[in-house]
Amino acid sequence: MSFEENITVQIPDNVQAEYLPLMKPRASYNVKIPEIRRIKNAFISHYGLVLHHGLLAKGCAFNLSGTEDNTFYYPFWKQTLEEYAVCKWGKSLRSVHMKEPCLIIHSKWFNYAFWVNAYLPRLLMAEEAGLLDKVKLLIPEKWQHIPFVWETLKTFSITMEIIPDGAHVFADMLYLPETRKWTASFYPPLIQKTRERLVKEALKKIPDGAIYPKKVYLTRAQRGVRCVENETEVMNMLKEYGFESVTFENLSVWEQIYMMHHASVFISLHGAGFSNLMFMKPGAVCYELINGPYAKKEYTFPFWKLAHAAGVEYHCQFCEIKDNTVKKTMKIGKAEGRETDYLVNQNVLVDTVKLSDSVSQILKNIS
Repeated sequence: MSFEENITVQIPDNVQAEYLPLMKPRASYNVKIPEIRRIKNAFISHYGLVLHHGLLAKGCAFNLSGTEDNTFYYPFWKQTLEEYAVCKWGKSLRSVHMKEPCLIIHSKWFNYAFWVNAYLPRLLMAEEAGLLDKVKLLIPEKWQHIPFVWETLKTFSITMEIIPDGAHVFADMLYLPETRKWTASFYPPLIQKTRERLVKEALKKIPDGAIYPKKVYLTRAQRGVRCVENETEVMNMLKEYGFESVTFENLSVWEQIYMMHHASVFISLHGAGFSNLMFMKPGAVCYELINGPYAKKEYTFPFWKLAHAAGVEYHCQFCEIKDNTVKKTMKIGKAEGRETDYLVNQNVLVDTVKLSDSVSQILKNIS
């Protein structure tokens, strides 16, 4: 039997009126309480999609049903079924047969945000269920070369099975901790437990007395895409309020977690690094700079909901983009790029007057 809880998220006070219709319909949603499924004779694609009795297993990926985000069930099912058929009866795809009980935590999408707020929570579920000494964790080969993955995995006592890149898996017995139903939905107790687990490790690994800024502005300049166009102006203004600029790429995962756990206010443009808000203490404040034109097209406010799950106060500001010309992305292969693909990676122009007013009020309230 599956259970759901209704989650209600408070709309920030400073939201511009024209964007309220985007947030109000998403201020309340149901979240399924995740469970661990035990599946015999499963086929696992190298993307982490699980096929059982000819259908995709519930909970193996986001957005397989419902309307909260784009629903991808049919194309994912079709692709996975074809991969199964080729592995079963053909020779062009590589596969591995796992006779020992195994565990999977990865899914179709991968980046730092999904690692800390989706994949590690699934591993924590398995740890709490006492499974880690009974199963092998399936690890895509490329994960060995991603520092934030390997460093966090080493804190769990589990045997790992490295799966070659591109290989699929036939598993006699699979343990599948369910992931959340949609990209922008979180089960608060699991997010909070994950924070406690990782913060505890960070406090062990970072020297006592390490000094990091309490008021943090995260710059994406080093990424070179989806940046703040007038960042010099923004940073000069924030310095007057005591903010310091940081680049997460220059910090280890433990330094990021440690710093965010001690931060009182965090400001940044939408991006994977914003997921570090989940390591802030309850009652701390995060402030998301959002690409306004993209939000009107396709944005489900994942960090608004993540902040609520973590007990962190959320504020946001919608920004204009550098190039307001509506255009398509370049054609890639047979796929025509969408307008939203173009919009999401545009640099934004931040209204520093509005930002200054908001920051002033936030600091007044927390002082």
